[in-house]
Amino acid sequence: MEKYGVAIIGAGIVGASLFSELARKGVKVVMLEKSADVSDGSTKANSGIVHAGYDPIPGTLKAKFNIRGSQIYPSMCQRLGVGICQCGTLVVANESGREALEQLLHRGIENGVSGLRIIEREELHEMEPNLADNIDIALFAPTGAVISPYLVCIALAEEGVVNGGVAKLNFEVNRIEKVNDSYILGNGTEQVEADFVINCAGVNANTINAMVGAPTFDTHYVKGEYLLLDKSQNGFVNRPIFPLPTKAGKGILATPTLHGNIMLGPTAIPCEPNDTTVDAEGIAIIKEKIKLSVKEPNYKKVIKLFAGVRVVSGDDFVIDKLPNSHFYYTVGICSPGLTAAPAIAEYLCEKLVADGMEVSVHKFVPRTPYVTTNDLSKKQLKELIKKDASFGKIVCRCEKITEGEVVEALNSPLHPTTVDGIKRRMRPTMGRCQGGFCLPKLIKIMSRELDVPEEEITLHGNKSEILAKDKD
Repeated sequence: MEKYGVAIIGAGIVGASLFSELARKGVKVVMLEKSADVSDGSTKANSGIVHAGYDPIPGTLKAKFNIRGSQIYPSMCQRLGVGICQCGTLVVANESGREALEQLLHRGIENGVSGLRIIEREELHEMEPNLADNIDIALFAPTGAVISPYLVCIALAEEGVVNGGVAKLNFEVNRIEKVNDSYILGNGTEQVEADFVINCAGVNANTINAMVGAPTFDTHYVKGEYLLLDKSQNGFVNRPIFPLPTKAGKGILATPTLHGNIMLGPTAIPCEPNDTTVDAEGIAIIKEKIKLSVKEPNYKKVIKLFAGVRVVSGDDFVIDKLPNSHFYYTVGICSPGLTAAPAIAEYLCEKLVADGMEVSVHKFVPRTPYVTTNDLSKKQLKELIKKDASFGKIVCRCEKITEGEVVEALNSPLHPTTVDGIKRRMRPTMGRCQGGFCLPKLIKIMSRELDVPEEEITLHGNKSEILAKDKD
């Protein structure tokens, strides 16, 4: 049984951020994730927006960590070698919403958001020609940005691994036992030992807390449904466009993605913890509410429906520890949790050091970004193909992904084994055909590289096989 300084339960954006933070400080850290890959829960299905910080109530943890997280993201993305579009965000309204926008402006200033300003109609419609005709004013937050949430999470986890951390996937913690001054965490077949335990289990946080007698919290689950438009609609909006927020949330928005699609959503529907279905009611809500902000999108270009589930506990994040112990927990990390995650990790690391966690001098090892042939010049691509012909073989025509890129992703530090794992790293099956053409090629490559039969390749692990086995 391996002994670690810190065990993190959960490999969403908060867990992965802490994993990277600790590994870079020389801490012997293990991250335990029940799924076959990191970023497989709420992190993979959200709006991908780095919020500026005007929305949270001043003095809350949400406000504190939102502001600090938005400051961290640009340099963090540069360090990780992943994209960030620092395009700013808009909250739009007609003239009747001016007072509410000014309240958001003053709240943002109180929280410490820089550069906020009210934009009037003429300038606003020049910035965003597809705004609804009745939109007169907006709050512009230039520090808002767009990222790929799952790619950032993957990159953080990989950075943790290359700096000495251990990520154990398919490890669902079902037992935690306190033994002397450390904890034993088991999944039924394997155990690890750690001096400190950090619960970053998202929708399962209460379940983990109950294993050690830590408090459980009144939580509820909210489903956010989205429509994703084809890249042909790129430019419909140039930055995230929000309506005025309500108690239910930030509302139905229109936003560009980092990779050139347009996304509409999310809804905010009470649900069960693992309900990621999309239904006609949710689609109707999106189509109706989006009219508050922008002109009607071209719904014939919708290529994907999806949903994510966020857990809410009261009006603020819960970040605390079990008294007289080394067990810490995070609960209710909903929006702006994606933005806040690196700041939460920074905060928890400080708390752990103050609580006696040992750090050591560590020479930082940078994560190596994936080769993206779409970003190469013709000369660079030609030289790469000379070295490795697989970079000249197209697997995914929609996204122009090559066999070489897929193979490289399969051999990346976390060694993904599922189609969704490769999709989130390199984007095959994410284009207009949604895998209709590339999936068979992808399965063959994965079968060959992983040395397993094609019928054992899964979509996301856990018996999600794509091909039926031959009965003979």
